[in-house]
Amino acid sequence: MKKLLIAFILLPCFAFAQTADSFLQSGNDKANKKDYEGAIADFSKSITINAKDPNAFFYRANAYENTHNDTAAVHDFTIVISLNPAYANAYYYRANAESNAKNYTAAIADYDKAIAATPTNADLYHYRANSKSNTGDYAGAVADFTKAIEITPNDADLYEYRGLAKTNAKDNKGAIDDYDIAAKLKPNNADLIFYRANSKSSVGDYPGAIRDFDEVIKLDPKNTRAIFYRANAKLNMGDNKAAADDYALAQNADPKLANVYFYRANALNNAKDYKGAIPLYDKATEKDPDNPTIFLYRGKAKANLDDKPGAIKDFDEAIELNPRYAEAWQDRAHAKADIHDLAGARADIDSAIAIDSTDENGYFERGRIKAEMRDTSGAMTDLNHVIKAKTTNENVYLTRGNLRSRMNDFPGAEMDLNSAIKLNPANTSTYLNRGNLRMKMKDYLGSVTDFQRIVTDDPKDERAYVQLGNALILSEQYSSAVTALNTAATIKPNDANIYVMLGQAKTGLNEFAAAMADYSKAIKLDTLPIRSRAYASRAYTKSVMKNYDGALKDIDTAIKINLNDDEAFFYRANIEMKQGNYQNAADDYNSTLFLNLDNTKVYAYRGLAEAMIEDTAAMNADFNYATKIYPKDPLTYIKRAEAKTYFKDYTGAQKDLKTAMELNPNDRDVYFAQGKLKIAMGDKTGACADLNKAAAMGSEDAADLAKTNCK
Repeated sequence: MKKLLIAFILLPCFAFAQTADSFLQSGNDKANKKDYEGAIADFSKSITINAKDPNAFFYRANAYENTHNDTAAVHDFTIVISLNPAYANAYYYRANAESNAKNYTAAIADYDKAIAATPTNADLYHYRANSKSNTGDYAGAVADFTKAIEITPNDADLYEYRGLAKTNAKDNKGAIDDYDIAAKLKPNNADLIFYRANSKSSVGDYPGAIRDFDEVIKLDPKNTRAIFYRANAKLNMGDNKAAADDYALAQNADPKLANVYFYRANALNNAKDYKGAIPLYDKATEKDPDNPTIFLYRGKAKANLDDKPGAIKDFDEAIELNPRYAEAWQDRAHAKADIHDLAGARADIDSAIAIDSTDENGYFERGRIKAEMRDTSGAMTDLNHVIKAKTTNENVYLTRGNLRSRMNDFPGAEMDLNSAIKLNPANTSTYLNRGNLRMKMKDYLGSVTDFQRIVTDDPKDERAYVQLGNALILSEQYSSAVTALNTAATIKPNDANIYVMLGQAKTGLNEFAAAMADYSKAIKLDTLPIRSRAYASRAYTKSVMKNYDGALKDIDTAIKINLNDDEAFFYRANIEMKQGNYQNAADDYNSTLFLNLDNTKVYAYRGLAEAMIEDTAAMNADFNYATKIYPKDPLTYIKRAEAKTYFKDYTGAQKDLKTAMELNPNDRDVYFAQGKLKIAMGDKTGACADLNKAAAMGSEDAADLAKTNCK
């Protein structure tokens, strides 16, 4: 703000006596030569001779003001007013002295009186506005600056100062308008442009702010504050690298600049240059060792580098410096959860919530930790609490969706994942989770859509191509699956799993020789878990080729390599079903579920095996569970229809196949099962129609059965 300078004013003097007049004249001469102490001495002698002369007190007050003795000045101006209440300038100058002494309320009262006497003096409104600003009455200051502008509309300073008052009143848009006018009246003023840049930052016009800061720096290259604030604007625009470069410039220009290491480190942290950020955080802690926030953010950087112990140590330091630092408790809880110290994580997050029960992030983090601790009910309570508060954090819905999936609440899980995508359509991890969920729900076409979205966003994501290939295989889009998996193989040519899946896709295309070559390639890559899968998948292909002995040999090899391969037991059970070894099949289905309870498709298969060995109680339990988990999966109803056909419950079988047909009218297995049912019912014509339709849709088993029944 403009400093109030008190000019010494020469007023005519009238001597009470010759001696008093001499001292007044001598005092004026000394004051004009800026010998204010000598002037004060002469004015005091005049007052001693004539204590009734208001001019003597007025001159001495001015001299006191020029020596910055504001208290003495106010005292003398007060005497002037007591001797001559109509002495208008005394109110004005006493107001200036009171303002300089920071007695702003008293100053405003005097400016009021001065303005009443001289209402067209713009300076009076200007100075009263200054005092109002200093009392926090920014609206009153704006009104006074506006009045001054009405009197002198071309005074650039008035627009600048009104802009500052508007800035303090949080009216940054209005401030920018005033700075624009001031800049036209007073171009190339670095301070003015600097103020405008800050206001533009405050309203989110970061590009405009940066242009202004550029201009300030051009006018004043040593203005480190402009460089620093330009960095802040770039940071707010998400241009973290450019912000870090500006912080470095500011730091080099002024190594003592407060917090520059910290801000530069944060910019690098945001740019995911965690290694570059940590040494700067180190410097920041050296300069400010008692600042818990620096330790917190260094801990975050270390956590992102997977240095969980180092991160926890920094979070410890932050908490020791500020035991009420809820965010530090939260982050330490997260780090502890990542190293599977779930009890410690739970204790920390409870502390964070106790400190700040309004922070929804705390409840979310606790819900996440409870989910890892298998406290499903507690996790749901915390996540529901956050969602009820109308959170905009998609990760809350993502976490609850995954939890619901684990609870087999697939519709609820899908609703949550849909909500997460709506909140942030760019988060590819949500599509990955929803794609996996849809795989569980057997909505393979839906999962294809989700995985396709991921590879569209990131064409180099090999894992997404593998997931896409798997979904395409399960949806029987074998050619597309081969294309996706070939792309994955170009990205990661030594991934044995890709060749296993290529073999499965080529089996679907009846390209058996090519499938065998892919399985052989996977086996040669010699990664034991995948080698087991390669043998098991090759066994499946051999079973499709009706080479059951070769298939069982491969399955046995797979199981020897990996006794925990649930899919190998599942494949062997399916082959045993085809061979009529129903008890062995049931045992292998049991082994599959023992190894992997989440392999829920097995319940329907095991239900059919149990029907064949006439274990009706177990059969009913399995089918009831399967239909509960997958109420819209045709396979479950097909298997149950086959079981009912075996027990000659033809009406029940027809009902189940009708449901399966409604769920998927293009499922060849439905027609195959319906054909077998009609054979059992003696409806040869109807059976052949269904078997031929299934065969036309690609079912070799249906074609074989038609050959023997439809001559």
